[in-house]
Amino acid sequence: MNNYTQRASHIVETYHQRNPESKPEYFRYHRYRFTAVLAQVLTLPGKRVLEIGVNPGHFTEMLVDAGYEVSGTDLFPEHRADVWQRLGVEVRRWNIDNEPSPYDEAAFDIIVFSEVIEHLANPPLEALELFHTMLKPNGHLIITTPNQFYFKSRMRTLFDVLFWQPFDHTDEFNRWAQLRSEARYYTHSRLFTIPQLMWMANESAYTVAQHSYHSAYEWVGLEWPRVLKVPHRWIVKAFIAVVSAIFPGARSMIMIVMKKNS
Repeated sequence: MNNYTQRASHIVETYHQRNPESKPEYFRYHRYRFTAVLAQVLTLPGKRVLEIGVNPGHFTEMLVDAGYEVSGTDLFPEHRADVWQRLGVEVRRWNIDNEPSPYDEAAFDIIVFSEVIEHLANPPLEALELFHTMLKPNGHLIITTPNQFYFKSRMRTLFDVLFWQPFDHTDEFNRWAQLRSEARYYTHSRLFTIPQLMWMANESAYTVAQHSYHSAYEWVGLEWPRVLKVPHRWIVKAFIAVVSAIFPGARSMIMIVMKKNS
């Protein structure tokens, strides 16, 4: 664990100790993602950060705790208005698919676009090009998204094929089919691979500064008390975590850092 990861982990855990009742299940599921993304932010120059998709505000507060000047966008900023006011963070509404940027050009050193790109209804190239205009020269865009090659997802697809099941199970299909208007952004439109993200970076005039695979979700559910409570599920999850640890390309999350050319 390097110094950036250690500092990020400390900030994440301190946040949780201070806010134990703030959507605890959401924090439990995303804590490793928070650490990975914050560690990456800490390596980059600049203090002016834009977070795309701020709800429910956990990572926003961690950025503030880390000493950054944070702004945000969200489809529903009013849902956590009290949090933004407490943090002193300006959050503006923005539907990236069909609305112009609510912020000025060259306003930010870093844009964090974490677990959002997979929700866009439109192909993301236009969004990446728009982010490019919002970054200062030599600014950075951090993207994280679920890995299309995640071992768990691949095994589920294999079992669906073997047992002649639909790829979208009935409950998932019913939930998707009932979404209306902007609620459709609560589901994934598609998943990506690192080569696909790298291609989009090149197409939208970025330089790829870094790309990596992360076990963001594999260790969730492997808490020791669950061994006796749900041993069958614990064993399956442990197997997935071990495979993902051995084969980085099979991990659950991919991250790419794009740099705006000066």
